[in-house]
Amino acid sequence: MKNLKTTRYAILPDNIWNGRWSRSKSGYAVIVEGSTIQAVCAAEAVPRGLKKHRFPGCTILPGLIDGHVHFCDWMRPGFLAAGVTTIRDVGNDLDWILERRRRARTNPSQWPNILCCGPLLDGPNAHWPFMGKAHADRAAIEASVKSQIEQDVDAIKLYVNITHEQMTGAAEVSRRYGKYILAHLGNFSAQEAAAVGINEIEHLCGCAAAWKESPIEGLNALCDDLLPSGMVMCPTLVVWDRIARTNEPAFRQDKRLKWVHPAFLQAWENFPNRFGAAEARLKLQRNVVEMKRCLAQMQERGIPIIAGTDSPFPYLVPGFSVHDELTQMVDAGLTPVNALRTATSRAAEVMLISKQVGAIAPGLQADFLITDGDPTKEIHDVARVRQVVRHGTLLKTEQLRRMSARLNRQTAEDPVSRDILGYVSAR
Repeated sequence: MKNLKTTRYAILPDNIWNGRWSRSKSGYAVIVEGSTIQAVCAAEAVPRGLKKHRFPGCTILPGLIDGHVHFCDWMRPGFLAAGVTTIRDVGNDLDWILERRRRARTNPSQWPNILCCGPLLDGPNAHWPFMGKAHADRAAIEASVKSQIEQDVDAIKLYVNITHEQMTGAAEVSRRYGKYILAHLGNFSAQEAAAVGINEIEHLCGCAAAWKESPIEGLNALCDDLLPSGMVMCPTLVVWDRIARTNEPAFRQDKRLKWVHPAFLQAWENFPNRFGAAEARLKLQRNVVEMKRCLAQMQERGIPIIAGTDSPFPYLVPGFSVHDELTQMVDAGLTPVNALRTATSRAAEVMLISKQVGAIAPGLQADFLITDGDPTKEIHDVARVRQVVRHGTLLKTEQLRRMSARLNRQTAEDPVSRDILGYVSAR
């Protein structure tokens, strides 16, 4: 992709939201030098002669972060086109994802910034054979955690079939080495996970009160249990919504599907949740409503929340599904600003990258999303992408589309594709 950035330039939108403010502000400019934010200043203070990129009617905000992804090569143009400039892969073949992280660091204008966990560390039976790894006992999973830390993963991810002894051992090793650990729980409560030192829960799993019509007392009791541990929640509301409504005709008419690999479009059409008893889908639809109620209460009580999607599960268009997740959060009762923080400053703080991304401030990386309108007032405006800046480079949507078309002509043979496509074809 041709590098369109100048050595030094200014961006002048109508509004700026820096990732931390309680509202957007007008009259500011952002000065970029190379790949870094040099200054945030009054628009009239921009030096004469400096190249200016003006965006009337627009808001600039930090590049978005998707905290729950299973990455495939074909996904990267969609992330960039949607303004998702950082992703956290939470389950993949270790060597494969480490190589993609290396490529992203070598050529950042063509890749989102990638954080990774390595494989899903599972119990005696690995639910996903290519992006997961089975462990017979506590000693085996402790050895895997130590090995992955030695290979410099960004976090550790535990999966649904772990035993309590394995969860305890993995958490102890992670804590010993100062490594963040998250879990998709299968057999244990969030309270049990908090007690052994798990830092983050995916999908609101293990939060029994979130999955039923709980009274406010029940939701507060859950929050009371989790607050002392500092437990972080990555709710991924959008994946439950999509799985619950796989027969929704609007999803098949989504113009954003052009960013999706044809093999996945076919797999989504044949995803098992589309078939079988309607009551199972209706139950999950009801559960989504209750999860939203719980999330709003967690936000009110101060439990840290970050945004994630679980792309590429059904009808989660990589990158663009972050816009959908933020909209789901606002529908649950969060303010637009609080929802945006889950995919910017709060996510960066949780992932220990706030000195690089997640805000618009001098010295941070020049990763931006520029949208028509103002997402801090109307969250749907986050999807009205006008311009994306990655590592100081102003990206061209047409070039990203050509990249997407090229990657989508290639066979999807990466570990995640092999697992998800194999899962569908086996049913």
